Amino acid sequence: MKSNIQIRKARPEDNEEVTAFAFEIMRALGIEPDPENIDHALAKFGQEKEIPFHEFVAFDEEQIVGSIILRPRPSSVAEMTGFYVRSSFRGQGVGHMLIRTLLFTAIEGGYEEVVLTTNRNMTAAISLYESYGWIRQSKKPDNGADYLYSLRLR
Repeated sequence: MKSNIQIRKARPEDNEEVTAFAFEIMRALGIEPDPENIDHALAKFGQEKEIPFHEFVAFDEEQIVGSIILRPRPSSVAEMTGFYVRSSFRGQGVGHMLIRTLLFTAIEGGYEEVVLTTNRNMTAAISLYESYGWIRQSKKPDNGADYLYSLRLR
Protein backbone atom coordinates (compact mmCIF):
# COMPACT_ATOMS: atom_id res chain seq x y z
CA MET A 1 0.00 0.00 0.00
CA LYS A 2 1.24 3.48 -0.74
CA SER A 3 1.91 5.09 2.62
CA ASN A 4 0.81 8.54 1.46
CA ILE A 5 -2.80 7.54 0.71
CA GLN A 6 -5.28 9.19 3.09
CA ILE A 7 -9.07 9.22 3.46
CA ARG A 8 -11.16 12.35 4.01
CA LYS A 9 -14.76 13.46 3.68
CA ALA A 10 -15.75 14.57 0.21
CA ARG A 11 -15.97 18.24 -0.71
CA PRO A 12 -18.02 19.92 -3.45
CA GLU A 13 -14.87 20.58 -5.48
CA ASP A 14 -14.21 16.80 -5.63
CA ASN A 15 -17.24 16.20 -7.84
CA GLU A 16 -15.68 16.76 -11.25
CA GLU A 17 -12.58 14.64 -10.62
CA VAL A 18 -14.49 11.76 -8.98
CA THR A 19 -17.21 11.55 -11.62
CA ALA A 20 -14.62 11.74 -14.41
CA PHE A 21 -12.59 8.73 -13.23
CA ALA A 22 -15.64 6.76 -12.02
CA PHE A 23 -17.44 7.18 -15.34
CA GLU A 24 -14.22 6.26 -17.18
CA ILE A 25 -13.99 3.05 -15.13
CA MET A 26 -17.64 2.23 -15.90
CA ARG A 27 -17.16 2.74 -19.62
CA ALA A 28 -14.01 0.58 -19.60
CA LEU A 29 -16.18 -2.21 -18.13
CA GLY A 30 -18.83 -1.73 -20.81
CA ILE A 31 -21.27 0.12 -18.53
CA GLU A 32 -22.71 3.42 -19.68
CA PRO A 33 -23.04 5.83 -16.71
CA ASP A 34 -26.61 6.84 -15.91
CA PRO A 35 -26.34 10.05 -13.82
CA GLU A 36 -30.09 10.61 -13.88
CA ASN A 37 -30.95 7.25 -12.33
CA ILE A 38 -28.66 4.54 -10.92
CA ASP A 39 -25.60 6.83 -10.79
CA HIS A 40 -27.45 9.84 -9.38
CA ALA A 41 -25.63 9.79 -6.01
CA LEU A 42 -22.29 9.62 -7.79
CA ALA A 43 -23.23 12.45 -10.16
CA LYS A 44 -23.93 14.63 -7.09
CA PHE A 45 -20.80 13.47 -5.24
CA GLY A 46 -19.62 15.94 -2.61
CA GLN A 47 -22.56 18.25 -3.10
CA GLU A 48 -25.18 19.15 -0.53
CA LYS A 49 -28.24 16.87 -0.47
CA GLU A 50 -31.61 16.87 1.28
CA ILE A 51 -30.65 13.74 3.20
CA PRO A 52 -26.96 13.87 4.16
CA PHE A 53 -24.81 11.13 2.66
CA HIS A 54 -21.44 10.06 4.01
CA GLU A 55 -19.02 10.49 1.11
CA PHE A 56 -15.30 9.84 1.27
CA VAL A 57 -12.33 10.09 -1.04
CA ALA A 58 -8.94 8.43 -0.95
CA PHE A 59 -6.18 10.76 -2.08
CA ASP A 60 -2.47 11.12 -2.37
CA GLU A 61 -0.68 14.46 -2.56
CA GLU A 62 -1.60 14.99 -6.19
CA GLN A 63 -5.00 13.49 -6.91
CA ILE A 64 -8.10 11.72 -5.72
CA VAL A 65 -7.59 8.00 -6.25
CA GLY A 66 -10.83 6.50 -4.92
CA SER A 67 -14.37 7.24 -3.77
CA ILE A 68 -17.14 5.66 -1.73
CA ILE A 69 -20.63 6.70 -0.58
CA LEU A 70 -22.78 5.53 2.34
CA ARG A 71 -26.34 6.44 1.46
CA PRO A 72 -28.97 6.35 4.23
CA ARG A 73 -32.19 4.48 3.58
CA PRO A 74 -35.46 4.78 5.48
CA SER A 75 -34.64 2.02 7.97
CA SER A 76 -31.65 0.57 9.80
CA VAL A 77 -30.16 -0.27 6.40
CA ALA A 78 -27.68 1.88 4.49
CA GLU A 79 -26.46 1.48 0.94
CA MET A 80 -22.87 1.50 -0.27
CA THR A 81 -22.46 3.08 -3.69
CA GLY A 82 -19.96 5.13 -5.66
CA PHE A 83 -17.07 2.77 -4.87
CA TYR A 84 -14.31 3.34 -7.42
CA VAL A 85 -10.52 3.16 -7.31
CA ARG A 86 -8.32 4.44 -10.13
CA SER A 87 -6.80 1.50 -11.97
CA SER A 88 -3.23 2.67 -11.29
CA PHE A 89 -3.92 2.46 -7.52
CA ARG A 90 -5.67 -0.93 -7.39
CA GLY A 91 -4.00 -3.66 -5.40
CA GLN A 92 -2.46 -1.14 -2.99
CA GLY A 93 -5.08 -1.29 -0.23
CA VAL A 94 -7.05 1.79 -1.29
CA GLY A 95 -10.30 -0.16 -1.64
CA HIS A 96 -9.81 -1.72 1.80
CA MET A 97 -9.22 1.72 3.34
CA LEU A 98 -12.40 3.08 1.78
CA ILE A 99 -14.56 0.10 2.76
CA ARG A 100 -13.25 0.11 6.36
CA THR A 101 -14.05 3.82 6.61
CA LEU A 102 -17.55 3.21 5.26
CA LEU A 103 -18.22 0.28 7.62
CA PHE A 104 -16.94 2.20 10.64
CA THR A 105 -19.24 5.11 9.68
CA ALA A 106 -22.20 2.73 9.25
CA ILE A 107 -21.63 1.13 12.65
CA GLU A 108 -21.20 4.52 14.32
CA GLY A 109 -24.42 5.63 12.63
CA GLY A 110 -26.33 2.71 14.15
CA TYR A 111 -27.02 0.87 10.90
CA GLU A 112 -27.63 -2.85 11.17
CA GLU A 113 -27.01 -3.70 7.54
CA VAL A 114 -25.25 -2.32 4.46
CA VAL A 115 -26.40 -3.31 0.99
CA LEU A 116 -24.86 -2.69 -2.39
CA THR A 117 -25.57 -3.45 -6.02
CA THR A 118 -23.00 -4.27 -8.64
CA ASN A 119 -22.55 -5.63 -12.13
CA ARG A 120 -21.14 -9.05 -12.95
CA ASN A 121 -18.14 -7.63 -14.84
CA MET A 122 -16.85 -5.84 -11.71
CA THR A 123 -15.11 -9.04 -10.63
CA ALA A 124 -12.32 -7.45 -8.56
CA ALA A 125 -14.84 -5.41 -6.56
CA ILE A 126 -17.05 -8.47 -6.06
CA SER A 127 -14.10 -10.43 -4.66
CA LEU A 128 -13.38 -7.58 -2.27
CA TYR A 129 -17.02 -7.38 -1.13
CA GLU A 130 -17.15 -11.10 -0.49
CA SER A 131 -13.88 -10.96 1.48
CA TYR A 132 -15.64 -8.59 3.91
CA GLY A 133 -18.59 -10.97 4.26
CA TRP A 134 -21.11 -9.40 1.91
CA ILE A 135 -23.50 -12.12 0.73
CA ARG A 136 -25.10 -12.12 -2.69
CA GLN A 137 -28.87 -12.16 -2.42
CA SER A 138 -31.17 -14.14 -4.68
CA LYS A 139 -33.31 -11.07 -5.30
CA LYS A 140 -32.27 -9.14 -8.40
CA PRO A 141 -31.82 -5.39 -7.82
CA ASP A 142 -34.46 -3.09 -9.28
CA ASN A 143 -31.92 -0.50 -10.45
CA GLY A 144 -30.55 -2.33 -13.48
CA ALA A 145 -27.51 -3.83 -11.73
CA ASP A 146 -26.85 -7.57 -11.89
CA TYR A 147 -26.38 -8.39 -8.21
CA LEU A 148 -27.59 -7.30 -4.79
CA TYR A 149 -25.27 -7.90 -1.82
CA SER A 150 -25.98 -7.54 1.90
CA LEU A 151 -23.72 -7.32 4.96
CA ARG A 152 -25.17 -7.61 8.49
CA LEU A 153 -23.32 -5.37 10.94
CA ARG A 154 -25.03 -6.57 14.14
